[in-house]
Amino acid sequence: MNRTLAVPGATLIGLASMIGTGVFAAWSPAYSLAGSALLISLLIASSIAALNAISNGRMARIYPQSGGGYVYGKNCLGTKPALIAGFSFVIGKTASASAAALVIGAYLAPDHSRIVAVLAVLIVLALNLRGLKYSLVAMTVSVSIVIAVIVSLIVFSRSHESLSASSALTPQPNLFSIFAAAGILFVAFAGYARISVIAGDVKRPRFVIPWAIGMSLALVLILYFFVARLLLSVPQTLASTTPLQSLATVSDYPVWLVQIGVVLAAGSALFALNLGIGRMIFAMAKDGPLPSSLALVVGPRTVPVRAEILTGVVVLIVTFFGGIGLNLAISGIFVLCYYAVVQFSSMTKGGNLIVRWAIPTVGLILMTLVIGSLAFSALGNSLG
Repeated sequence: MNRTLAVPGATLIGLASMIGTGVFAAWSPAYSLAGSALLISLLIASSIAALNAISNGRMARIYPQSGGGYVYGKNCLGTKPALIAGFSFVIGKTASASAAALVIGAYLAPDHSRIVAVLAVLIVLALNLRGLKYSLVAMTVSVSIVIAVIVSLIVFSRSHESLSASSALTPQPNLFSIFAAAGILFVAFAGYARISVIAGDVKRPRFVIPWAIGMSLALVLILYFFVARLLLSVPQTLASTTPLQSLATVSDYPVWLVQIGVVLAAGSALFALNLGIGRMIFAMAKDGPLPSSLALVVGPRTVPVRAEILTGVVVLIVTFFGGIGLNLAISGIFVLCYYAVVQFSSMTKGGNLIVRWAIPTVGLILMTLVIGSLAFSALGNSLG
């Protein structure tokens, strides 16, 4: 693979992956579980993300190549944990990519959301097949506009005099539902994984990857905190599958700007998600678990065409049959399983007590609680 990405480009991939489905859709299913404890769930999700980011960045310095947790698992734990990481990543991110496409449909054409979602997947696949450079240009423009839209919506809504909360009943959370909501929200933070998965495209990966992960995660954390606080102040917006559009409506903010933000944000997430899934399939095909024919690269930009096409087809299938909430729940479970392999891998490498043992151990405990709670509460209640 050609190494073309520096810190700005890698950070943009992380931002584009995180500022997408999560900020526009994860709040409603998470609120239905956590209620007024939504900020606690956000704190849990961000803590898991930070712990995983430290271990993920550490492992990326040691193994700076495409494949992320699959490569770490194979080198540190063996073939079976590597396969768990690889397939968990592919399944989890496929569900997340489908959710991103469905979010575009829900915001733009709720009566024809699946048709719009399918068109979005096809457009992103076509652009990804043209090579990484084209996707990065789209991400750069998209992330800049989306951040401007979200920040302006926050500022506008907070200054709007008529903005007031409804008397709607607030969901009553318990410990399980709070942790389950954290699993939904964690999906919105998990974008930094794509940075390590595409390590084969990164210049000086031992330096670039940790910096890009840290910068993208910190920026998104700050943004999500302000969005959550604002939505909780007007809880009726969280009863909608399109909470930011509802917030724009009640605060007289131009809805069309939010719709543009959705298209760009979820579209950027689709770019990065499909890119990451395709590179993971490429790594697994090149290494043996998947057919070697999927490792074929074509053109001067060395695009893994067959892996990208397979990714697009699978995302299309999931989009036909899934729903936003259910897909986010499935994504949360499998992405956390992927990170569990990363944390166990980190334990096998030398280092001080904190980075080798404390961080992975705390991360694994929190992830176990979230996975169990998410499976029990979210899937049991059929989010979707």
